[in-house]
Amino acid sequence: MITQVKGSIRASRLLIMRVIALVVVIAALCAGTAFAASPSFMHNVDIYEGSTITRVATLKTDAEAIIRQAGIELAENDKLNLDGFTEGEDGYITVYRAATIEYTDINGNTEKLVFAGTVGEFLKEKGVALSDEIIVNLSKNTIVTDGLKLNVQPAHRVSVTADGSTLEVVIGNGTVADAIAKAGIALGADDETEPAQDTELSDAMAITVYRVSYQTRTVAETVAFEKKTENSAELYKGTSKVTRKGINGEKNVTYKDKYVDGKLVSSTVESEEITKEPIAQITQVGTKEKPVTVAALKNGGTMISELAVPSRIKIENGVPTSYKSIVTGKAAAYTAKAGAKTASGRVAMPGHIAVNPNQFPYGTELWIVSTDGIVYGYCIAADTGGFVNKGKFTVDLYMNTSQECYAWGSRNVIIYVL
Repeated sequence: MITQVKGSIRASRLLIMRVIALVVVIAALCAGTAFAASPSFMHNVDIYEGSTITRVATLKTDAEAIIRQAGIELAENDKLNLDGFTEGEDGYITVYRAATIEYTDINGNTEKLVFAGTVGEFLKEKGVALSDEIIVNLSKNTIVTDGLKLNVQPAHRVSVTADGSTLEVVIGNGTVADAIAKAGIALGADDETEPAQDTELSDAMAITVYRVSYQTRTVAETVAFEKKTENSAELYKGTSKVTRKGINGEKNVTYKDKYVDGKLVSSTVESEEITKEPIAQITQVGTKEKPVTVAALKNGGTMISELAVPSRIKIENGVPTSYKSIVTGKAAAYTAKAGAKTASGRVAMPGHIAVNPNQFPYGTELWIVSTDGIVYGYCIAADTGGFVNKGKFTVDLYMNTSQECYAWGSRNVIIYVL
């Protein structure tokens, strides 16, 4: 008699045995000595095959005979586990079906093998002794099935520090993230680790989890005014004047603060909003040439030039009070026959001087005084000096006589461009 039972056996074996005993007693009373001739007692054997349990009521004592009685066929590499079976008694037999598994040894070598039994039996057959030095990814009681992946790895003992506590973790090959997960530590979206989460594990590795959070804040800050400069022909070189004072502006700055384990470690600017525009400060810088120092005026400051000084030109202490620019250089002197004409067509006379027209175009009004105090005075660029090609002199001043030319000689002069 064979009974198929799915799941757990709920019938009490003791009750069954009592019923069988009662039947035997009744049969003995009815048949006299016939019972005494029976070779053995009926017993129950449960056959476990995966999640299926088959119960067999049998008089057989051989395990394989009982399996055949149950109608179960064994393939070539299938095995029977008889740890729960005793001949002629109630018990159980476990059927292990051969399966193809993928096995990776401690050195990282992988192969596919056919085996029937448990992980523990497989490892024993492979000569792998379980110890604290190795990690197996499956329980030794796991029954092998097709496609099962069994890995034997060296045990890594690592420490994981988080939230003020340090845990020791024993784990096989993997990453820092695997060790943290095995330690039962949950990581927040912004949390960081040292080493990084994708770092491969090594023995005695120390792992630290940093709790990271971010906060934003908005602060009112000053916007410094800009400083600008402008050139001014009214001021002497080397002098300056603030014509508009600068005024600072204001802005709202939003910062993103990074906290690690509750401590502020950095701040970055997220945005800025100007609430009050700054006003730039303007400073004028002089471009006007300062007068060159002139010695005490000689001859009372009387001009050599015979040209009349226009009323618009104001002279103080032998020099004009207003001018466009100053040129310093050397001046020679020359003379000509009465009535001679200059290159520009003007009559040669004191006041009509020779120049380099590229520097002082004809008609340019000038005021010339020597640095030793002789005032040539108001003059006009009217002739081309013979010095132009030599570059030795800046101007050539007209004199009425050769004696005056000799007396002038060559002098350092200050030329005011009017």
